[in-house]
Amino acid sequence: MTTEQERILVVDDEEAVRNLLQRILEETGYTVTTAANGQEAIYKLSLGEAKIILLDMKMPGMSGIEVLQKLEEEWPKYCILMVTAVTDLQTAVDALKLGACDYITKPFDREDVKQKLIKAIQKHHRLSQDKKHYDQLQKSIVEQTSQMQEQFAELVNSLSRENKLVHQLAAGQPDGGKAMLSKLPKELQEPISSVDEYRDALLRILRRA
Repeated sequence: MTTEQERILVVDDEEAVRNLLQRILEETGYTVTTAANGQEAIYKLSLGEAKIILLDMKMPGMSGIEVLQKLEEEWPKYCILMVTAVTDLQTAVDALKLGACDYITKPFDREDVKQKLIKAIQKHHRLSQDKKHYDQLQKSIVEQTSQMQEQFAELVNSLSRENKLVHQLAAGQPDGGKAMLSKLPKELQEPISSVDEYRDALLRILRRA
């Protein structure tokens, strides 16, 4: 995927930092928009302005960590790199546990910013593909399970009718059909009055098998 296809939101309360990161990223070919605080970032993200976010750790009002926590449930949708001072590395590591892809440190090394961003985007795409594959598998399992449940219900109805017929035929035998019924599993040797009872009896037989 080319850089022109990536839309990046830079979030920092310092204008000079926003401008520097915007310049670095635009020079590389990314489309960049900025936000001065967490609230503005959330608003711009709600408009679909970006999927990749460079998020300052410490800001007045809503901090970067609070923004990250707010987006945590939607992590497959966004790739977030935390921006932090070298003295705050432990907080940055904690942010990774909350779902951030990586972090970059101030003062910035231009090549480090570019390389970490590329790796984070690649990682995000892999995770997104894995999530998509997982969702497809989950959907397939649900659909197949539903089909199996329908087929099982049809089978139970059919067998229940046949079992009822067997008991009716047995009742017409001189010995009450004891010899005939003795060949059936013990759960089916007595008359069953409903399909639900037959299903439960069949499940008991299957569990014992």
